[in-house]
Amino acid sequence: MEEASVAACQTPLRIMALCCEALDAAAVFAEKGSKLAISDAGCAAVTLKAALQGASLNVFINTKGLKDRACADALNRKCLAMLETYGALADRLFAQIKDGL
Repeated sequence: MEEASVAACQTPLRIMALCCEALDAAAVFAEKGSKLAISDAGCAAVTLKAALQGASLNVFINTKGLKDRACADALNRKCLAMLETYGALADRLFAQIKDGL
């Protein structure tokens, strides 16, 4: 069961990593993209933040029951770092775009 729980964390962590990459791309688009399509970057930001948060819940539920607390803590730290950094980026992008419309 322990192995299965750790393995079950890998897909949501990968999804989170891809969300982070996409948020970086949305930030570039927000800065350099067409003014007529700027709202698309804002939509991407809020959608990607929701996906990031949703995937994190899958990690947290799987790490909760792990006996190897060092492994669980490492996975949770990785997850929390992405949430903190990229959740904040998504919020900044949304506010910046909303305020600029």
